[in-house]
Amino acid sequence: MRWEDVRKAFPEQWVLVEAVQAHTNKKNVRILDEISPLDKFPNSPDAMKEYQKIHRDNPYRELYVLHTNRKEPDIIEKKWVGVRG
Repeated sequence: MRWEDVRKAFPEQWVLVEAVQAHTNKKNVRILDEISPLDKFPNSPDAMKEYQKIHRDNPYRELYVLHTNRKEPDIIEKKWVGVRG
């Protein structure tokens, strides 16, 4: 699905989506070319709990929690430098 399709399917909802195909443009904006909605939620804390559960089991999946009132996902990719403990 594309973001526009998810917005139409789940109006005014928090959604947990997985990027199936994505890329980063020159301005470090993550472009979600193809996404798969995993679930919808009435509030962000519930969505984040599910995100954390899935991410803990498989940290390499590209997951996002977004609200469908956004016209565009507007995901800024940040490069982290340093040591992780």
